[in-house]
Amino acid sequence: MPATGAHATTKVLIDADPGTDDALALMMAFNSPSLVVQGITTVGGNATLAHTTRNALRLVEYLGFSDDQSSGVPVAKGAARPLQGSFHYGYYFHGPAGLGLRLPAPRTRPHSAPADRFIVDMVSASPGELTVVALGPLTNIAGALALEPKVAGWIREIVVMGGAAEVPGNVTPHAEFNIYNDPEAAAIVLSSGAPVTMVGLDVCNQTVVARDDLPWVPGTSNTAEFANTILGNWFRRQVDRDAYNLCDPLALVAALDPGLLTYWFAHVSVELEDIDHRGKTTPRYGAGPVRVAVGVDVAASRSLMVGLLQSDRC
Repeated sequence: MPATGAHATTKVLIDADPGTDDALALMMAFNSPSLVVQGITTVGGNATLAHTTRNALRLVEYLGFSDDQSSGVPVAKGAARPLQGSFHYGYYFHGPAGLGLRLPAPRTRPHSAPADRFIVDMVSASPGELTVVALGPLTNIAGALALEPKVAGWIREIVVMGGAAEVPGNVTPHAEFNIYNDPEAAAIVLSSGAPVTMVGLDVCNQTVVARDDLPWVPGTSNTAEFANTILGNWFRRQVDRDAYNLCDPLALVAALDPGLLTYWFAHVSVELEDIDHRGKTTPRYGAGPVRVAVGVDVAASRSLMVGLLQSDRC
């Protein structure tokens, strides 16, 4: 499968629920000369699994990386529901079908393996080399750990967009959307012993595009125009909002240039029993396998995002 650039150095698998900010992050990943996108796995969350999978296939085809099962970037279909209950979708935020815009119907089909098996196969084929960037609920990754617990030791890193350590949640006063959508899966992943970087609302709330910034990405590349369309449509729908949080793009920044964020190591627990606090992430700082992002260089992170989105690599 092709590298995203001649100087690619890090293999990544992106687990996503596209989603407007997932789409921005995917475009950044494909445009980055430092990443080799090995595959995309889809999960319900921002939209139904049917929508997120079609969105992923459409995006990969639009960007010129469609898969024919022997080349290109495969898209593996994952979990339609969390480990318990059902997903709470984000159409109110992301718009119709989860993207709020139309792309041609996909010509390709998802990979033959389900997402959890696909993750196990990819990680076991390159022990210590693959970084998983998780942009949605953690259901697929928890499933991979259930299939093969050795995944926790084989994986290079899991960068999780999720959680709220020292700030309020965005779904309830205590819980962030991705963790709230499958707290059981989050608890499994965060306690698995795998090296995890948690990019939560503590830093995502600081890294935004304002309405007055539009058009945000200069240039006429496919990804610049697509990013500006996504953001323009979002602000037209969200008439009462003046800022768009760059959550998933910031998780991609953490995978690309972790030095742009600051972290405290911790053991992170996820509340499962108290219904009012369900999905709350509580770090116990000092040691542990989870690097919790607690600070961010906003200007440098935004600059990196814009630079990748205006690239004409795709």
